[in-house]
Amino acid sequence: MAACSDGLQIKSINWLTILSDKIVERLGGRQVLEAKLASSCPVFNFNGGVIVQAEDEPQLGDNNRRIVLDDYRRVSGALKMVRFEDYKLGLIALPEPYDNMEETLSWIRRFD
Repeated sequence: MAACSDGLQIKSINWLTILSDKIVERLGGRQVLEAKLASSCPVFNFNGGVIVQAEDEPQLGDNNRRIVLDDYRRVSGALKMVRFEDYKLGLIALPEPYDNMEETLSWIRRFD
């Protein structure tokens, strides 16, 4: 429930991931965050937080074809401690035999 969020967790990472100042502080500060990221993952300031960019432009990966997105993995690893995973209902609704919660967590953890 986003309306009840404490603002200290994120739902997922993307090519551009927006973090509030509160989340950056929880991660140890901008310098700590940048130290965990490669130069190909720049961090940009905005009023109220930062934007983390994975690679120069958006990319499509495919685990089945072994197209691994290293910078997305790097961002995911750096932000893992602030990732929300305590879902009560799955975000992804799928037909049986799939489990909505399992597939939701699989999607959120796709870059781990």
